[in-house]
Amino acid sequence: MKRFLLWLSTCMLVPFAALAQDTLPAPASYRVNGVTFKMVRIEKGGYWMGAQHKDTAEFNYDRFSQTDELPVHFVKIHEDFYIGQTEVTQQLWKAVMGNNPSKKKCPKRPVESVSYYDIQEFLHLLDSLTGMHFRLPTEEEWEYAARGGKNSKGYVYSGGKDVDKVAWYNGNTRGLKKVKKRKPNELGLYDMSGNVWEWTDTKYHYYDKERNAQLGQERQMYIIRGGAWQLPKTSSRIAWRGKRLPDLKNSFGGFRLCLDAKYVKEEKPEDEILMKEKEKEEEMGQE
Repeated sequence: MKRFLLWLSTCMLVPFAALAQDTLPAPASYRVNGVTFKMVRIEKGGYWMGAQHKDTAEFNYDRFSQTDELPVHFVKIHEDFYIGQTEVTQQLWKAVMGNNPSKKKCPKRPVESVSYYDIQEFLHLLDSLTGMHFRLPTEEEWEYAARGGKNSKGYVYSGGKDVDKVAWYNGNTRGLKKVKKRKPNELGLYDMSGNVWEWTDTKYHYYDKERNAQLGQERQMYIIRGGAWQLPKTSSRIAWRGKRLPDLKNSFGGFRLCLDAKYVKEEKPEDEILMKEKEKEEEMGQE
């Protein structure tokens, strides 16, 4: 039965995903102190989270899967959200914070050498500048977006099956790269595999209660995702999970913004606005 469900879901996804890049809505743009950044809307939905390497006919087969990616389980994202089209760049960080902590400085590269605590300060200042409520994505939101959401083609890496086309890792680079230099995924998101690993707002845990009961110091760690330029390609897999204490910072760790869709005002088409203005003028004329 599971084999049939897998085949059916693949047949349904492929035709739709083939047209996905041409039909994606334009990202929402924001500007802070002269620096523009874009957020991509992710429609709510469900997906199979995690990975396994025992049965090619089961969901999310990945021969490099690790024990903390088990068991593969179904997750529902109940509300639409927005996620950064790219990792937060050094120029955006500097526009908000007035400094650049990165060791390998370049405005278009992801900011790095930032801890979870540093990011919370950044988010607070960004909110005060924009009037929004930015945050880090949860682990579930991150993986859903990396897989391509409703447009997913089921790739092991975010955006394709060829890691060299979608990710920077220690097999094809010796250092940090500018954002958007690799192929995007099905939702138009860049570098969710490779370049810098990304903080999430979820504390480390296992996917089953039995192992969670045995967690020690790991309970205080936050989950990181996406792999990095200094890590092997197996870390660039969508399902890969890492963990770091919140005060840690290094030259291959960064983050991506997230935003609840309810905070984003949808702009009305110009013809709709003109129609409402005309109706209002007619009502005033009748008074």
